[in-house]
Amino acid sequence: MAQATADILSQAVARNSAAVLSLPSAGMIRHHKSRFLTETPEGVWLESIPAEHLLIEGLIADGQPCGISFKSAEQKVSFAAKVLKIDPAFRINETTVLPAVMIVRPGEVKAVQRRNNYRVQVPRDAELTVRLWRIAEHFRMQDKPPRAAELSLTLRDISVGGLGVTLLPQDGQPPKILDGERVRVSIKPAASEELIVEGRVRTIRGGDIQGVRTGIQFLKLQDGLEGRQVLDKLTKIIGALQLDEVRRRRLGLAS
Repeated sequence: MAQATADILSQAVARNSAAVLSLPSAGMIRHHKSRFLTETPEGVWLESIPAEHLLIEGLIADGQPCGISFKSAEQKVSFAAKVLKIDPAFRINETTVLPAVMIVRPGEVKAVQRRNNYRVQVPRDAELTVRLWRIAEHFRMQDKPPRAAELSLTLRDISVGGLGVTLLPQDGQPPKILDGERVRVSIKPAASEELIVEGRVRTIRGGDIQGVRTGIQFLKLQDGLEGRQVLDKLTKIIGALQLDEVRRRRLGLAS
C-alpha cells in the first residue's frame, strides 16, 4: 500500500472519523454508520453494530470481507477487509466501553477525488450497450470473464470518469457487490468496436431486492498508449451523446 493512502487511513483512525461499514448478507449489502476507534498491530477497530452481531460472527467464521468507506477532505476512501473478531464491550477509556469489531489492516486503500467530469444522461433508446463483470484483483482485462460474474444493469449516465448504473436483481436475488470491488466494463456503441475498461465500484446506495444504485470509476485511462486510445474513443462516444442530449432538450424530449 502506498504510504500516502496508508497515512489517510491512520489519520482517519486517529481522528475517530465516521465510516460506513458494509456487510454482505444473503446476496444483499447492509450499510451501517460506524466510526474508527483505534488501531493495533493486529488490525483496525471500528464501532460495531449490535443488531448485526450474528451476521458479523458469520463473516468471521467464513473468512468473508466487509466493505469500509469514509471521507477525507475532498476524497472518498474505501477498501475491503476481512473481519477478525468482535468485542461486545471494547474499552475506549476508563469510563467508556462500546461494541467493536476488528478488521485486517487493508493491503490497498483507494482514495478517489470528487468527480468533476460532465455526466451525460443516457436515454433508454440510446444505441449504446454497457456490460459489467465482477473480477478478481489478478484478473487480466483481455481475458473473457465467466458468465456467472456478469451483473445485470440499467445505465443511467456516463462520463470520461465512469458510469452511473443501477444493478438489477438476478434470479430473484439482489446483486452482490462491494464498494471498491474491481470490475470489467464493456462499452459498445452501435456500428463501432467494443471498448474494454477497468473499473472500481464507488458510492453504493441501496441494496435490496429492487436493486443497487452505484457508480463505476474508470481506471488507467491515462496509462500508456492503449489507455489514451481508449480515452480518446470514450470522449468521442460521450461527445455524440452530449449532442443528442442537446437535440432532445430542444425538442422537449429530455426527462
